[in-house]
Amino acid sequence: MADEKVLTHFDFRRMSQWVLGRFWKEATPEQRDRFTSEFRDLLVGTYSQALLNYNDQQIVYLPVQRKPNDTEVTVKTEVKQTGGQPNIPIHYSFYKNKDGAWKVYDITIDGVSLVTNYRSVYATKIREKGMDALIAEITDTNKQKRAAGTAKK
Repeated sequence: MADEKVLTHFDFRRMSQWVLGRFWKEATPEQRDRFTSEFRDLLVGTYSQALLNYNDQQIVYLPVQRKPNDTEVTVKTEVKQTGGQPNIPIHYSFYKNKDGAWKVYDITIDGVSLVTNYRSVYATKIREKGMDALIAEITDTNKQKRAAGTAKK
């Protein structure tokens, strides 16, 4: 369901480009494809797991501020917490692609940008070990998460 209803609105290639920054240009086309695929799986797994922690909380969509010709917009939401806990802001950054479709390129959860967070972590890893080592590490993390998810069933 997530693939059909939600993930079609995400631009994982653009997210990958932003996360890798200058390293994107230095990567081979094959490294770019492998990174994008593994990074997509990592994000989907992490985001899906986080959403499973929300039970019966209401998601409130805040008013969108945009002009008709805008090509970027942020959709702000809040997850209403129960028991007096503070709401959790989740903001989705969209851009309008060349086909006129709106695509998510970043998610900010409680003030922390997903792209910025991974960018700083991954830049250090690439400098220390290289692109192939980073991709292998993400691949291993994805395999471990899949194995842990299978073990829970």
